[in-house]
Amino acid sequence: MDGYRVQSQKRKNIALSLVVVGLMLWTPLSEGTVSAYQEEAIHGGGSITGVMKFAGIVPTPKTYKVTMGSHPEFCQTIADKKGFIHIPKVRVSSKLHLADVVVFLQEVDRGKPLPKEAPILAVDRCQFVPRVIGTLADQNLRMAMRDPILHQIRGWEMLDNGRLPLFHISNLGEGEEATLQLKARRSSIIKWTCDQHSFMEGWLLLTANPYVTVSDDDGVFRLTDIPAGTHTVGAWHPVLGYQEAKITLISGRQETLELTFGSPSNP
Repeated sequence: MDGYRVQSQKRKNIALSLVVVGLMLWTPLSEGTVSAYQEEAIHGGGSITGVMKFAGIVPTPKTYKVTMGSHPEFCQTIADKKGFIHIPKVRVSSKLHLADVVVFLQEVDRGKPLPKEAPILAVDRCQFVPRVIGTLADQNLRMAMRDPILHQIRGWEMLDNGRLPLFHISNLGEGEEATLQLKARRSSIIKWTCDQHSFMEGWLLLTANPYVTVSDDDGVFRLTDIPAGTHTVGAWHPVLGYQEAKITLISGRQETLELTFGSPSNP
């Protein structure tokens, strides 16, 4: 495929140039948009902290019987006593606070330094960890293999009317890493899957600036070192969709934000 290349390195590091696409419908993410971001000193920057909430009926988890695929006996370690693996569509706390929401700022073209460390996506016990990642486009992502069994990992560009293949990693051994260079083009929603294990899936959202985070198991998030002014905060969940809110930051101040996502139409 166009832009795909493999470089042999020590421990079989693999450099993959992905064909990835713009930032969903709300803000087109182009290569020019990302490269336009400029680092500058933030004096008296503000912060936004808050919690993502869920209201309604929690969707029933997807259930899989571990009887097929590569080395089912290994994946049985995350199954119940009857051999079923239950993958939640939505993860909520006992207080119905919502995990796995990518929270980011729109339309910020200058501010805090770009991240120096690449985020890590691990394949661990037949799961992608973390399940959801938000990261700046045009930076690297490290995929770390922690399982001793074979996984045929694929990345997909998710479009409104389907999906397009981005890459295929077929030979990553235990303890090895693949380095994925993320290049944005038309859509920035990426889904990870495994050919051998249908219950394995993960998500990544690319953004145009480094002001991005993901709500934790308690639904809590925090964005820091934000320039003063009025900002649009976007919040995206791979099942529940997208919301946004306007917040005006005063220099040196912290603002709070709470957003509530409702049940999907087919829980």
